Amino acid sequence: MATQQGLCKNCGSLIMVDSKDEICECVFCDCVFPTAEAIEIFNNPDGVEFPNLPQPKREAKAVRHTVTPVFDNAVEKAVKVDKASTAKDKKVEKLFEISPDDIQTPKKVKRIVFSVTAICILLIIGISLPVAILRSSHYKKIYKQMSSCISAGELTVNTEADDGYTTGFKITGTMNDQVSIVSSTETDKAKVFKAFESYCAIRGEEYGYESSDAAHYYDGVVFTVYAPNGRFTMEGSKNGVSEDQVEFYVPEQESEESTEK
Repeated sequence: MATQQGLCKNCGSLIMVDSKDEICECVFCDCVFPTAEAIEIFNNPDGVEFPNLPQPKREAKAVRHTVTPVFDNAVEKAVKVDKASTAKDKKVEKLFEISPDDIQTPKKVKRIVFSVTAICILLIIGISLPVAILRSSHYKKIYKQMSSCISAGELTVNTEADDGYTTGFKITGTMNDQVSIVSSTETDKAKVFKAFESYCAIRGEEYGYESSDAAHYYDGVVFTVYAPNGRFTMEGSKNGVSEDQVEFYVPEQESEESTEK
């Protein structure tokens, strides 16, 4: 066997042929044609055009006329196939590809999801709405009595309302248990504690709590007073309360060096 290089007359690919065989076969496009023609094209490629036409389908048991293939990038002598025409792309149906349109939720599942979602929304509204209404009702009554709480602590607070909200104090929390007061004058722990006790009494009366029931009367109530000399915080406890539980935070003073700057 004399193995030589040849070019496919159809696609222009470099192939290996046996010069003793009358017929050769391109391993790239399956074109079957005379071996001598492949060798001739390889030796004189100038002016040769490669049609690159689809070849007839070969049967599985058909005789093959191929020799060990050689790829283009392994041979220095390459053939330009700029003028070769390529076959039109054929659309091949992708049998195993699933698109979003192919996936549809069963109607029964949709109804179940919708029903569960609707029930959850109704439960949330059914729980939160009464709580909000009840909280608002208690808030209005406690709000009207805040002046006595402020007086008990001898605090100087601006009680004027701005757009429905008092600028000097704020009552928040689901159970109206978070109070913030801004005093324009200095105060101390004793005064803050008296104001705290006064607020707990107002709140306890409104909610129906007894002072002996510290778990409801005091526990969870956070009372904060902002004054020129610092911040005072009193947090109620179910074990009772005392003046010693008032926490005092002194505001950080600017250093002389930073003041001079």
